Amino acid sequence: MATKTCINTSIYDSLAFCTGQTVLPGIRKRVYVIPKAQIVKWPKLPETADEMKKLVIYDGSFTLAADAVFRHIDLSLNKGALNFETQGEKPSRTILNKGSFKHPYNDEDAAAFASQAIADDLVFVVQQRNGKYRVLGNEMFETDVKVSGGTGEGTTGDVGTTIEVEVTDKCAAPFYVGTLVTEDGEIDCSGKVAAE
Repeated sequence: MATKTCINTSIYDSLAFCTGQTVLPGIRKRVYVIPKAQIVKWPKLPETADEMKKLVIYDGSFTLAADAVFRHIDLSLNKGALNFETQGEKPSRTILNKGSFKHPYNDEDAAAFASQAIADDLVFVVQQRNGKYRVLGNEMFETDVKVSGGTGEGTTGDVGTTIEVEVTDKCAAPFYVGTLVTEDGEIDCSGKVAAE
């Protein structure tokens, strides 16, 4: 009988915090989205690494179908969040990644997006305030999108469209450091500044 070779992913590093350092909550004002069907090839998460943090960083970039690009959703000020939680039982536990995004309009475009998104499998890329990009969506599990909205009431009512995203993944919203091809051009998500 052959012996099973196990890949060891038990790499632990210390979780340090420097007193006096500010941790900025929230996400930035723009979220990127694309139908999963338009992704030809996915970047990969490593099964093992020499540093703990590398286990949740995608290696490579998304390869998209011809003429496909990530579209953007602009958000209301301070109306977006990314969260995650454990689900299931050992040894089949996974992470449920969640996003909540509030778009300020409740117009034809927002209503049309809502009508399509609830029946599609979408991938979202979210930028944290610290500049790092995270991915909601993966090859293994379908993304569930729910929407709500309204016209608000009175003269100061809360108007807009809220997009709620949930997707199962094997890790907490993976980090993305590749190139993001958007309708406005390419974004280097690694945080590196191009040499002048």
